[in-house]
Amino acid sequence: MAGEIYFNNITGKFDWGSIIDQIIRLKSVPIQKLSKEAEDIKLKQTSLSKLNDAIRILKEFLSNLDPKSITKSKIAVSSDEKVLIASASENAPEINLRIKVEQLAQREIMLSRFSTNDVNANITWNDFSLRFAKNYGDYVTFNIQAGSGTLSDLVNRINQTAGDYIQASIYFDGNGYRLMLAEKNESLSKLETDIQTNTFVISEASAMNINGVWGLDYTAPLQLAKNAKIGVGDNYAMYGSETFVESPSNTFENLVNGLTITVKSLGEAKVEVQQDFSKATNTLKDFVEKYNKVIDMVNKLTAKDAIFQGDYSIFGIKGQLTKTLYDMFAYDILNINEEGKIELNSSALSSLIQRDSEKFKHILEVLKKDMLSYLSGLASSLERFNQDYSSRVERINARVHYLKTQLIREEERLRLEYAKVEAFINKAQETMARLQAFIVSLSEMQGGNRR
Repeated sequence: MAGEIYFNNITGKFDWGSIIDQIIRLKSVPIQKLSKEAEDIKLKQTSLSKLNDAIRILKEFLSNLDPKSITKSKIAVSSDEKVLIASASENAPEINLRIKVEQLAQREIMLSRFSTNDVNANITWNDFSLRFAKNYGDYVTFNIQAGSGTLSDLVNRINQTAGDYIQASIYFDGNGYRLMLAEKNESLSKLETDIQTNTFVISEASAMNINGVWGLDYTAPLQLAKNAKIGVGDNYAMYGSETFVESPSNTFENLVNGLTITVKSLGEAKVEVQQDFSKATNTLKDFVEKYNKVIDMVNKLTAKDAIFQGDYSIFGIKGQLTKTLYDMFAYDILNINEEGKIELNSSALSSLIQRDSEKFKHILEVLKKDMLSYLSGLASSLERFNQDYSSRVERINARVHYLKTQLIREEERLRLEYAKVEAFINKAQETMARLQAFIVSLSEMQGGNRR
């Protein structure tokens, strides 16, 4: 019966366990072959998964490739980056501009009339309001509640209320400590400080009183608010300050459509907008890297003694991919080596873009269309291979399970049979021993011991 235990060679006269072990080993050979086949298939699945990953990365790159933006990319070059730097979008015209920086932007900084010799001394202040002027007639007002504490406490209260526009801090003027108020960002206001006309970015909407001392010192701001000012081209050279271009910050956005400059110091520099070949070069370098990773995987999987050696469904990928690069080879943009890997010819690429950017755009569009079409079909084929491998592994595992079950039953049957054989042999030997003893006794009874 199943589950019974049969002990081998109990009598010490018949070692049938070693015989059964040998029989089971021989009958296990088909199971071992099937298990090895399943392992090989799983190895193929793992290898195809890695190849599919490389293909997916290349597909994603091609899907995001925009030939139009690559060929229309522009760059702005400054003749003196200590004076100004520039950037250009693809919409910027290809021009040369002479720019003179007459004035840099700076933030307004105001001081309180109040001063104390002890920065930790206790002070009091009333309810007051600060006003921040974005432009003429355009104000933001902040109400500061009355209180007491140190000068630092007042600074913190102002920053909590008006900190998006006004930064408060403590200033030591050599004699005492004063409240300092500064623009947080000069780009937030287009006003310039003008003491003569009482034009200030930061002012009091309602009077401030600190320890009995009223207000800000409007007669002597620590720093005046100024807009950046530049003169552009010959128009400035001819007509002077009347043609200044102003910006509340040191950045002039869309000075010309698509051209932005940031001034750094006073002086003069030329800005040239030209085509940017670096974007096309970097894009193709990225393409070459991802393409070659696919080729590396194909070469590895089909090399001598590799798991897909001689399998054209994998080896043929190189040839099919090469066909999609025909125009790239024709214009010497790419070169190919004996392994099927490609490399970029940057000088030929720059020459073609400069000579005929529309032609290069067309080449990229064809490459994108053809290679994506092939890679999409290839990915589907590899997925079918993977599904077929999975089905085969399932069938093999089911067959192995069946054979193992049969083998267990066979081993139990053999153990039962051989245990019976051992019992039979043991009984036979016991019978022979009794017969032999009987014969000896009979012989003795018939005078076998006469003297």
